[in-house]
Amino acid sequence: MSPMIQVCSDSSAVLNAAALADHVAAQGARLLFAIRIGEAVEGTVAAPNVPAAPGVRFIHVRPAEWYLTLAERPDTLDGPGDGPGEGGDADVWGWDLRKVLRLLLRSNPMVWTWLSSPHVLADPAGVGDALRRLAQEGYSRRALGHALWGEARKALTAFLDRGEAMTATKSLKAARALLALRWLEAGGDLPPLPLDALMDQESLPPAVRAEIEAIRTTGIETHPALYHWINAELDTAAERCGALPEGSPDPAAADALYRTLLLPDIALTGAGDPRP
Repeated sequence: MSPMIQVCSDSSAVLNAAALADHVAAQGARLLFAIRIGEAVEGTVAAPNVPAAPGVRFIHVRPAEWYLTLAERPDTLDGPGDGPGEGGDADVWGWDLRKVLRLLLRSNPMVWTWLSSPHVLADPAGVGDALRRLAQEGYSRRALGHALWGEARKALTAFLDRGEAMTATKSLKAARALLALRWLEAGGDLPPLPLDALMDQESLPPAVRAEIEAIRTTGIETHPALYHWINAELDTAAERCGALPEGSPDPAAADALYRTLLLPDIALTGAGDPRP
């Protein structure tokens, strides 16, 4: 099952697609893809907390001539605004297309987080779909599984190491990561980002499902069923991750997509049709 991808069209948002595209163009680049991320997108907000404003991540590409140098060029671009606490957008930045494709070929978990966000701010040429196909066909499930296991372990141990109780929000984050790991074990597509989509799995015990819903809707001080489920999942995660299949996206397909997006007006031969 693939994540449901929806293009956001809210013109009242703090940062809309047109404003972001204008900002990227002013920096000499072209906006290819942008999404929103964060706890509100993931569905990992415990009641009665107010979710933090979502961040924005984007992919851009520069004119071909910009890459024709032996010098190392910047591969990250900041978003508009002056940063946190200064009246600007605090969490908006993007990566160059070449960096994204190189990381995708290494099954980078952050790249998949971007691609699996259902809140698409901009995708004028279908680049998101093209990148998702590359990832779905070749991503190392084992590498992604280890990253998810680490994410869940960090959410739990960061509090235990300081002698603190597990918070509801951290429990939700750990549960989301562990459910994504279970999704990988079931085979098929890579896991979606939202917790709601991951909770459709039959492997989730009803008592755990009920506590997750209660944490997010009414707020509960303790969640013993969820806490024990998280610990039980972590106890077996290492062995289960090791059993996941390896893999790697197709470098030739990634190269072809890169050339097509870098040189959109030049007809390419010998590489099939890499257009998204």
